[in-house]
Formats: sequence, C-alpha cells, structure tokens
Amino acid sequence: MRNVATLNALPERYPYSCQWEITCRCNLRCIMCYTDCFNRPDSIRQELTTPEILRIMDELAEAGCLEVCFTGGEPLARPDFFTLYDHAVTSGFLVTVFTNGTLVTEDVADRFAALPPYRIEISLHGLTEETFERVTQGRGSYGKCMTAIRLLRERGLPLLLKTTAMTVNRHEIMAIKRYAEELGVGYKLGEDMRPALDGGEKPFQYALSPAEQDELHRRDPALWQEACRKQVVPPSPCRSGMRTFHIDAYGGLQLCSGNRTQSYDLRRGSFTEGFYRYLPTFPCPWKAQPPSPLLQPAANHA
Repeated sequence: MRNVATLNALPERYPYSCQWEITCRCNLRCIMCYTDCFNRPDSIRQELTTPEILRIMDELAEAGCLEVCFTGGEPLARPDFFTLYDHAVTSGFLVTVFTNGTLVTEDVADRFAALPPYRIEISLHGLTEETFERVTQGRGSYGKCMTAIRLLRERGLPLLLKTTAMTVNRHEIMAIKRYAEELGVGYKLGEDMRPALDGGEKPFQYALSPAEQDELHRRDPALWQEACRKQVVPPSPCRSGMRTFHIDAYGGLQLCSGNRTQSYDLRRGSFTEGFYRYLPTFPCPWKAQPPSPLLQPAANHA
C-alpha cells in the first residue's frame, strides 16, 4: 500500500507516520513494561480526552499524515477506543494497533473486520501459560490472548505476533517464532529494554546479556543473518522527527517513543506548529551532526 517512489517524492520533513500512545492504562502488569508506572488513576485522569484526540487527529489528517499506530498501555482499555479507531480509519489513515490481545472478544473482532486496520500486532511473550503469565502477571491472560489470535485470523485480519526477548522467556522464543510461521502471520523479535517513564530501571533486570542474545540469534538462520547484517552495516543516523513522530497519552509531541526529553504540548498549540517549528529543535544524541563546510576560515598569522 506504500509506494517507495511516492515516499521519495515527499519533502525531507513531512509528517508521514505517527506512533500515538493513546493511554498508559492496561489490564495487565507486564514485568518489562515501561509505561506501567503511569497505569494509575491519577495519571489516567490526565490523559487526553476523546474530543482532544479527535481534534488532534483531524490536524494530523489536514497536515497530510498517512499512518497512525495506536499503542499504549493497552489501547483497547480506553472505553472510547472504537470512537477513535473508526474516526482514524474513515479519515483515511493506515491504522496499526498494538495490543496484548486479552480484550479482543467476538464483538471486538467483528468491529475490526467491519473497518479493517492496516495491521494488528499482538504481544506474545510465551507459548505456554506458565511463561506467558509470568510475564503479564495476569491470571487467564494466556487463554484470552490465544483466543484473540484465533478470532482475528478467522476474520482474515492482517496480524503480526511479536515477542520481547527476556531471561524469563528465552527458552520459548524459537517455538513462538515457529508458531507464527505455522499460522502464516508475521513475526517480530525485540530485544531492547527501556527505562520506565518515571526513570525506574526495573525492566533491565530481565534483559538478555550480549552473549545470551548471540546464542539466541544462532538458533535461527533469519535471526542470525539479521544480527550479522547489523554488525557489518553501520546504523544510519536517527531520522525521528523528519517523517515519523510520537504523541504521548497527555498530548506531548515528541521525536519518538524512546526520546521524550522534550515535548510540544498539543493541548495548547497546533500540530503543524509543533511539527515544523518546534520538533526540529528537539535534541537527539543519535542524529547526524551537520557536515562541516569544506572551506574553513583560517586565522591570519602573518
């Protein structure tokens, strides 16, 4: 659906794709989750309201944004989720939804089927109930997640399964990948841990060491090939804020979900002003430094 030639024709700075953290509320308490620290009533009450999200979404559409990814927390935990989702799809966005799957019922699956998304990504952190619920800390969550996968596949919806590799589930990762392949759906493995939004470092206690990551990669040809490619090809300079951007649950416009050092308040200002005037000024340690001029002014020592 995305044409590379069209992308290349866009200006260098263009609001192409938005990752929108529409809530930090969630029905689970995953051990590595970096947003769970704000999964509290006092924080939830400060999140964007339905009218505020719809207004900002309309500003994104007017600015030409093409993709919106709803993430959380758990997006489906918002009572107004389908008000937001339906508005996004009917406004012409390609919509991706990140979900833990446990709130997907027959009715929810039918709503998605009526207005299909670009993609639904479900976090599957274990292939056994014991491992899955050790991660989610939610009794019964494994069965609900597996039911969601079945319901969405029965309706032919575009589905991708993903796993965060951790010390507590590394023994099941290859089985999860094979399960996705057997279902004929996409699969994505993530290995990076982030500090909690309040600065806490609890998620890092579950991170794999470099040696453990290496051992995991060697167990699968595709993972090993990608790991080798990353070692050979130097990472490209960060392009966040150029065509991609992030909005948090409180209306903060940021470079990306991993860089919230500075925000522009969309409750007080317009998206166009925030994206074009303020976002380019936000600091990012991973962005390329501007090239030095070929001709340098020289001091006269005569």
